[in-house]
Amino acid sequence: MRNTLAFAKRLATGNSSILQATTKPAATAIRSIPLLRPNPSQRYQQTRGYPLPIVHENVSLETEQDLPSRIKRLVWPSSYTHISMVREATHAARTGKKDIGREIAETAHAENKQVVGKLDEMFRQEMDGNERPSEVDLLAFLDGYYAVRATNGCIGVLFKMRECGITPTRPQYAMVLKLAARGHDPSRIYLIGEEMELAGLEDTNENYDTYFNALVECLANSRNVELAYSVYLEMRERGMVPKQYPIHYIVARLAEIGELDLALQVVDESIRNSTTLMWFTHMFLLSHASFYMHYKAYKVAFEQLHSVFGVQITKGNYDAGLSIASIAGDYKLVTTILSTLGRLGFPVREREYEALFDSLLVRKNWETAFKVLGNMRKTGYGKTPRTLRTLTRELSKDYKSDKHRHRLINQVYDIMVETSVTMPEVLDTTTLNALVSASALTQDYRSVIEQMETWFEKHSIKRNIDTYTGVLDGLLQGEDNKAVAVKILTMMLDVDKINPTKEIYELMIHLSLRSFNYEDAFVYLESMRAQRLVPGWRTYAVIVKRCAHVRDPRAAVALDEMRKLGYAVTPSLEALSSFGDGSEKTADTDADGGRLFSFDPPEKEKDEDKDEDKDEDKLDSLLMKDILGADAFKT
Repeated sequence: MRNTLAFAKRLATGNSSILQATTKPAATAIRSIPLLRPNPSQRYQQTRGYPLPIVHENVSLETEQDLPSRIKRLVWPSSYTHISMVREATHAARTGKKDIGREIAETAHAENKQVVGKLDEMFRQEMDGNERPSEVDLLAFLDGYYAVRATNGCIGVLFKMRECGITPTRPQYAMVLKLAARGHDPSRIYLIGEEMELAGLEDTNENYDTYFNALVECLANSRNVELAYSVYLEMRERGMVPKQYPIHYIVARLAEIGELDLALQVVDESIRNSTTLMWFTHMFLLSHASFYMHYKAYKVAFEQLHSVFGVQITKGNYDAGLSIASIAGDYKLVTTILSTLGRLGFPVREREYEALFDSLLVRKNWETAFKVLGNMRKTGYGKTPRTLRTLTRELSKDYKSDKHRHRLINQVYDIMVETSVTMPEVLDTTTLNALVSASALTQDYRSVIEQMETWFEKHSIKRNIDTYTGVLDGLLQGEDNKAVAVKILTMMLDVDKINPTKEIYELMIHLSLRSFNYEDAFVYLESMRAQRLVPGWRTYAVIVKRCAHVRDPRAAVALDEMRKLGYAVTPSLEALSSFGDGSEKTADTDADGGRLFSFDPPEKEKDEDKDEDKDEDKLDSLLMKDILGADAFKT
């Protein structure tokens, strides 16, 4: 405050060097006025009491009125003008309750269009009044159009320069090409390329490097992926090295359409050529690799983001990586992801442990896999059959080409028994069920029965309903396995005293319908009815197809029951039912028109007491809703 008063006093008494400066020539006075913001040293001197420079009213800051100066004044307005525009846009956005950023962008775009219009008018007037403009004026227009991002204006200046016998330099062409590459119109790139040829620019990689990069970027932005990739291949044949942005756009567009193999090839070539790609290029590749479950693309992108850039990805991408790595058997990648999740504070749940267990099984690392399973079960995880689905799948895979697949199952059993010495949690009903189910899938029926009789008794482990369900489901994948299935069912009923469930009955129905004499399928249907179990839609569909194949009229009866239960009757099933129409009745149909069951459904039963009849109907309806769910009654 004291310095300000002293400065005002000097101005009042006339002892100021500023007043004396006005008596000097105008050019000298202007040179003494700092047009830019003062640097910190100047600001410090001003606070020490030195006078601030002022501009006299009759002194003009821009005395030169040549064309470059006018273009510069038009294109680059003062900071005050820019701040005023931002303030007006902000006020309008708040008044109209709009987005401030969008309002500022729209205002700036409108101002930019006005500047381009004025610049076009200046260019037209100058070219009309001067047949051979100077190179300085044309370069000023080129810089002005580039500053306002007017690609067409820049191309027009290049045309005029060639007409005037002025050859633009390679950096000038590169400047316009980079500007045109931001648009979505490849025709502008082609025009610049033709202009380069007409100007006599030699066809070398050094001269046309920017042209090809801009063309790839523009074609990729315009969603012309095939042409962009072909231009990229041409660049590789010419020995050119694409830049970062063209590679990013072509990788992004290839990944969007699912061509992850080509996108990965582009990324690998860039890495081999020591081209440092941007981190969001790898992020884009990783996101689409997660969606398409592409192992190689995910691994390359993850390694770059994790090791090179140190970028943290989303939890969803980590989960997708666990699924991809577990399917591919890359337990090292699974371990890296799990350690990263633990470092970031995410809890490791059962699904994450299952990914590690599955990856080890895919790699046939049985001993380590069972150790992981033992550690999982110590923490309360891995006790459900879902955890061991991969074990069953890997043991039964390619059994047709591997005649000794059953030996592998026995070897895995021995490894599991050895591991159970130190980790007894490994050996239980669930793991034995997985091995027995794998034997059933390999169609080794003799080994299935032998394993069910010896393995469980040897370790004093009881068979449960999941044991028989898995074995029968495995037998269903083969051909005519009805006899083996009957032995398995007899063992379940007589030895283990286990009551069949709905799944067991349906599996037996499916197995019976595959044989020549399929009447046993209707016996199982009667047993289901006696236990108030309702068959599913798939079971009814198989019955309709099998009966229609031999023109059995029970196909139409099965369709009627499907409609009563609220199951959807597809047009294909409706068409099949016509093959089963017949006038003769078989022994399995009754005098009322034929039913799959020998007695009426509960809702049709008649009783002398009407109240009891209503109660039974209501009970049957509730039971069916509990079994099928409410959605099953919707047509």
